[in-house]
Amino acid sequence: MPDLPEVDDRLRLPYSIATGIPKGGDKEIEGYLQSLRVQGFCVIERVIPEDHVNSVRESVHEGRRLLQQDRQAERSKRIALERQRNPDAEIGDGVVRPPMAPDGELCDIARNETFAEYLAEPRLLRVAKAMLDTHVRILQTEVNKSSKPAGEALSEEQLSRRSWHSDWPHDLTAYGPNSEEPWKHCGAVAQPFPDVCMALSTVWYLGPEDVTPYNGGTWIVPGSHKDPRNPRGPNDGIDEHASIPGEFQISAPAGSVFMQDTRIWHSGAINQSARERTAVVCRYAPWWLSGNEFGNLHSGGHSLRTYVPREVYANFSEELKLLYRHLAEGEEDVLQSENQHAAIRARESRESDRTADNSHIVAGGMKMEEWESNRAKNKS
Repeated sequence: MPDLPEVDDRLRLPYSIATGIPKGGDKEIEGYLQSLRVQGFCVIERVIPEDHVNSVRESVHEGRRLLQQDRQAERSKRIALERQRNPDAEIGDGVVRPPMAPDGELCDIARNETFAEYLAEPRLLRVAKAMLDTHVRILQTEVNKSSKPAGEALSEEQLSRRSWHSDWPHDLTAYGPNSEEPWKHCGAVAQPFPDVCMALSTVWYLGPEDVTPYNGGTWIVPGSHKDPRNPRGPNDGIDEHASIPGEFQISAPAGSVFMQDTRIWHSGAINQSARERTAVVCRYAPWWLSGNEFGNLHSGGHSLRTYVPREVYANFSEELKLLYRHLAEGEEDVLQSENQHAAIRARESRESDRTADNSHIVAGGMKMEEWESNRAKNKS
């Protein structure tokens, strides 16, 4: 990792196998978790095996092509629905009122089934569940992402320009609602953000080349997820377009997944290479986080709920079904078995005989590390 001058030593932790996290087993998972908790991000390497990356990328490109056709049809349907609602509506090229269920948008994953199964890769799910909850959902799947070559020589000013922000539900810009289009919004958590990881944004690097600072590796400010300020905070005095001390860019092999706490300050970067890089963005969240306030910009409107068709969902693995069940046509998303098991244990514990003496309890005296250690002992 590059030197980070005048930055807390804890923020120099390895964030991937390539930067020093042990490979394999519990130690690898703990390395990712430590990086996420302290630095706010990690990179899980080669979630998609090296010899599969090219075929997955090609399938995503085909999925994009099919989705463009879907979006055109959906926009036509939206216009028809809007004219039924308001015959005098003037509809141009701009936003069209999003329809209510069951006329929602098709989820991107419905056209990307080859890619989809990697979303339930065991290492990635272990990290997501440890950070969020045992019942995890995917609230966003967006395949329309690429890092295209700049195509010309870049000035120092262009290379030093940033676009710092946090991700939903911590994106303070909230995608610009207004009085004429009140549905055009994306709910944001109010500052100061609670000190809890509410969601994990993931960027899936699909090549064809490895990600480097030269071809547009994501800019990141380690530890910024713990800062009460925000680059887009109206009273925080931060220039969202200027460099920030301690910033650096991610490097990762193709097929890897960049995972970040949605609070962390990050920015896209310019691709200075001659080749386009392909990526997919997915957002993992716990069952308790509502996705109804998240807007997807697709067919000319802001859809607050997408869906997965029955025939697509039926082909998913059991692990993948749990991630998309809340969006699946005709499915009920009940709490997953791990959550139910925890509730059963809690009830059994409540009903068992206990000592009436709580003199050994000092409220606030137990550290999280001690609690986790005790929990691990009780599980074994």
